[in-house]
Amino acid sequence: MATSYQNQRNDRNQHQPSDIPDCEERDNATQKKINTVKKVYCTNLMTSRDNVKKLEIAYDGKETLYKKKERKFLRTQDNLQRYVNTEISMGSQLMQANKRITINVASYKTWDDNLATALKNIFNTVKDVKAKVADLRDAAVKLENSLNDSCSTSQWCIITGKNPDSCKDDNQSPNPPEGCKDAEEILKLMVCMPKAGLAFDIDSIFKASSDVIGVQKFGNIGSLVPLQTELSTRAVDFDNILTTTIKTRKTDLDNTQKDLVQSLADRTDSIIDLYNQRCDYDGVYKTVSEICCPKCGCVEIGKGHCEPRLDKCLCEICDICGEVRDTFSDLVGKSPAQQPSNA
Repeated sequence: MATSYQNQRNDRNQHQPSDIPDCEERDNATQKKINTVKKVYCTNLMTSRDNVKKLEIAYDGKETLYKKKERKFLRTQDNLQRYVNTEISMGSQLMQANKRITINVASYKTWDDNLATALKNIFNTVKDVKAKVADLRDAAVKLENSLNDSCSTSQWCIITGKNPDSCKDDNQSPNPPEGCKDAEEILKLMVCMPKAGLAFDIDSIFKASSDVIGVQKFGNIGSLVPLQTELSTRAVDFDNILTTTIKTRKTDLDNTQKDLVQSLADRTDSIIDLYNQRCDYDGVYKTVSEICCPKCGCVEIGKGHCEPRLDKCLCEICDICGEVRDTFSDLVGKSPAQQPSNA
């Protein structure tokens, strides 16, 4: 419609009141009567021309207003779509990831607490073993001292079948029992291992146990809990901003759409009003043109005064009636759905 109107506006200066020629008017009663009617139509022509100009100015304003509201609607729609896309691509994923991170951090914290408890139990157990190894070392020292004690020589001889170096008895020692053949080596290990091996090993285990507890505490898994809580809070705030803005933009878009529809309706009314006024103007223009120098080609001027001169005019009018009848006869009595389309 706007395109058709634009084409019409390009031709609106073709019909101007000044284009009507001043014809030679006859000074008779008929012409005077025609001149009186002509003045009325001339006045109507000028009024109609002014109305056309007013409606053109009104249309230009409504067209400009419509374009502005259309741009506002498109910007609002684009802004809403950006927030919707951000919510879909980021907000929803962030919230889902936050849920999973919350579960994982809770699991890590539970595992860390269980690990701390286990390491503490191990440390206490190693501490108890260290105390027992100290007792075992003291027993080994006492066992070693008994080896050099002259009061224990006979016992050693019976168990091992050998005399200690300090034993002065020249009598040969009896053979040890069958189950005590390796007694001497075993007794030496019982003296050596607590003093040299087990004491240092348990000390290393004790220090390592203490160091592992330090490593576990240095890992500070518990610090993830407040970090996760802050992340969760900020993620929720971010998602709330997106959803709140989407609701606001949706309301703005609805209101902008209503304004756009109303502006388009006003613009359409303005176009139709302008077309109607231009049709009125063209009709008045044609009427004034005909009234200025009326010439009727169907009147047979050459006939005598006593003969009819309008037979041809009657026939031409009848021809018009026939054309109208032929054009609309197929449509009479049919519903709009049964009528052929213009296409």
